[in-house]
Amino acid sequence: MLGPLEVLAGGEPLQLGRGRQRALLARLLLDADRVVSVARLIDDLWGEGAPETAVKMVQVYVSQLRKRLPASLVVTRAPGYALELRGAELDLHRFEEFLARGRDALEAGRAQAASDDLRAALALWRGTALAEFSEPFASSEGTRLEELRLICLEERIEADLMLGRHGDLVGELETLVERQPLRERLRSQLMRALYGAGRQAEALTAYRAYRERLAEDLGMEPSAALRELERRILRQDPELEAPALPRAPVPSPPSAAPPVANMEGVRYARSDDVRIAYQAIGDGPVDLVLVHGWVCTFQPGWENPAIAGFYRRLASMGRLILFDKRGTGLSDRVAPDRLPDLETRIDDVRAVMDAVGSERAVIVGISEGGPMSMLFAATHPERTLGLVLVGSFARMMWAPDYPIGITEAEAERRLAAGDADDWARSTTLEWLGRTAPDILGDEEQIRWYMSYVMRGASPAGAAALRQMNQKIDVRHVLPTVPVPGLVLYRDGERYAEASRYIGSRLPNARTVELQGVDHLPWEGDQVAVLDEIERFLSDLHEETEPDRVLVTVLFTDLVGSTAKAEELGDRRWQELLDRHYGVTRAQLVRFRGREVATTGDGMFAVFDGPARAVRCAWAIVRGMRSLGLEVRAGLHTGEVQVVDGDVRGVAVHIGARVIALAAPSEVLVSQTVNDLVAGSGLEFDDRGTHRLAGVSGEWRLLAARDPFMAIPG
Repeated sequence: MLGPLEVLAGGEPLQLGRGRQRALLARLLLDADRVVSVARLIDDLWGEGAPETAVKMVQVYVSQLRKRLPASLVVTRAPGYALELRGAELDLHRFEEFLARGRDALEAGRAQAASDDLRAALALWRGTALAEFSEPFASSEGTRLEELRLICLEERIEADLMLGRHGDLVGELETLVERQPLRERLRSQLMRALYGAGRQAEALTAYRAYRERLAEDLGMEPSAALRELERRILRQDPELEAPALPRAPVPSPPSAAPPVANMEGVRYARSDDVRIAYQAIGDGPVDLVLVHGWVCTFQPGWENPAIAGFYRRLASMGRLILFDKRGTGLSDRVAPDRLPDLETRIDDVRAVMDAVGSERAVIVGISEGGPMSMLFAATHPERTLGLVLVGSFARMMWAPDYPIGITEAEAERRLAAGDADDWARSTTLEWLGRTAPDILGDEEQIRWYMSYVMRGASPAGAAALRQMNQKIDVRHVLPTVPVPGLVLYRDGERYAEASRYIGSRLPNARTVELQGVDHLPWEGDQVAVLDEIERFLSDLHEETEPDRVLVTVLFTDLVGSTAKAEELGDRRWQELLDRHYGVTRAQLVRFRGREVATTGDGMFAVFDGPARAVRCAWAIVRGMRSLGLEVRAGLHTGEVQVVDGDVRGVAVHIGARVIALAAPSEVLVSQTVNDLVAGSGLEFDDRGTHRLAGVSGEWRLLAARDPFMAIPG
């Protein structure tokens, strides 16, 4: 894996085939000894452009691999396949073992052992990992593996610095810094190596060059740690001249808070083709997943005493799981037009929970993190022990039936700040003016928060996130959240009324009003916020797994099936009908839907995300055209009861009524579906309000536009 893909048997390379067959092997090796679902494989190998025959093609590739590899390595395990090593060695696993052992030795002060292990890890690399592949998974995985290689290289250099090899390292570090000019740890190591080799002036020149490059490219200052290193070099600190000596571990008292985390505690979880950065600290009896708002990112928070204190206190209550949403912070950046909708954010949270082995957690949503947290709790109550919302909202914008939302004028003022030439400062000042007004008198704090915002997202990304958040509306989700909840807010903050609105509609929530004007919970009196969260957790206990859940129901129905059956005759019609079900089921696999029942000449299925359901419906419509058939589809999102796999409830009846109004080749959805797909890129045409038979009230329906129009075929 650590170079061109190669499999050796008895020292001789095996012929692995070409194209996606070879890519499939690489993808299975990345999760060796673990099951990878067929749906995940399809997304990783084709992405949005997956053909209708993708399931069959995966089966063919697997069959071909089994012929080329030693027996029984690729096995079928529901819901997909696994590559079981069965005693075989994988260079990636050996690399990770050497890296872990080397880092442990370095932490213990055994520099020579660390250097040896880390050199052995680096010697396994034969080239750039996954460079030969163009499939969607290869870019993110290749970036992740290259980052691991660089971390290993930095750790090896650190060990050599401890051994006093300053002069030997200068040339290597100069080359590395030239290739990675903004990588601060390498710059720090170059400065230390130059100083240790007696080249103080060059060490200071290296610092100045980095500071100028950072200001020019990113508008940022070097970190406090690098600025301190410069001061120590200027003072000619004698500790910089000698090799670092092993330090005896100092035991912490039993009551000590969890240690401050750093980059070494950051890991990555895989969510589709994106890597999500996360960090888990503490080891209490309950897991807490913290969902930040807007562009807030977890790792820089450890630099700020207020945020770090907030994290530590939460970690004293249980295991705290921090993560960055895709497109922000340390997670993979995505184009502004591909920022995640609520459904994708939910997938990212599940991926992080799976990566840390968390079966069930308390979800803590702050500000814009609240809507996703509520939707997660309603859609996945089996994974949600409790829900904590801090200064949040169910809808951001004003509406006739929601007069407490922000106006279009206020939203435009927020966006205008991001259009200024000094976008970081103007955006940060506008944001802090609403969320932590007392900070505006502290220039040092303003500069730090500017850095915080800049590390959170790009200017375009920050603006796109704001625009997407303005489209969110999860009000109808509130009554369906079955888990215990706590709604916290401060009486003088912008979202006080919005928080009261949430608290009055969540069926199992307690609402607490605190004093203050700060929206950011770590600013102002954070102790009062944290005390309420701790009180909520102390009263929490495991409940029986809920049987009610929020889903998107999909109904499909063949158009003109009776006439078609008469035209073809029974046998040919049955063959065509079977092909129709085959196409439909293949798309359900692709979009992670679950078949509930067949309904005459159609299908009833459920999804845990509305955007996937809409795309699946359109994929089915398009797939039927190749068979000479026409289909209509109807969708609705609502609460259902699941009993022995059967799905019941009013939401099912509404979905059935929606499809009855759909035209041929139309995907018709209820307003609730539209409300939940903000940021997904899906577009809709209004079909007016309707009365649905047997359902009270009027329902606004919309026709989803074909999301695959730009995709050939």
